Amino acid sequence: MKKIMTIACLLMMGVGMGNAQVQQGETAVGLNLSYGSEIKSMGIGARFQYGIIDHLRGEVGLNYFFEHNHMSWWDVNINAHYLLGLWNNQLYFYPLAGLNYTMVDYKGEENHKGEENHIGLNVGAGMEYEFNEHFGVNLEYRHTIVRKVDQGVISLGVNYKF
Repeated sequence: MKKIMTIACLLMMGVGMGNAQVQQGETAVGLNLSYGSEIKSMGIGARFQYGIIDHLRGEVGLNYFFEHNHMSWWDVNINAHYLLGLWNNQLYFYPLAGLNYTMVDYKGEENHKGEENHIGLNVGAGMEYEFNEHFGVNLEYRHTIVRKVDQGVISLGVNYKF
């Protein structure tokens, strides 16, 4: 974990001279397709983003991972992204950190039925490409650190800015 945070800080310092498009008060909504490493299943999600200050945005997201091996998975995430311009005010890198609430539903054998709820931390990074002032695509990896059910999630999504 210390290595991930150190790398993220170095990247922020090294690339931080770019101008990110996110402005204070800017809002966006998005949809994404994801793959979860623990459940080993595809998922779908939706998110809402808000520009807290220039370069820094908050995000609330909800993801559902399809049932696999008699298990389904929901997660709710509250993350912060710090956008760093990489190219032509269209391509951005962002480290992310935040909180996670995970709900796992076991539908297997009688002694393994039930539900577990966990609170954890998110760390990760993403890239975003803006086609124009309203539409963009992103590729993101986050690792959710939760007791018993750590999961890496890779997502591909689209955003619409207001």
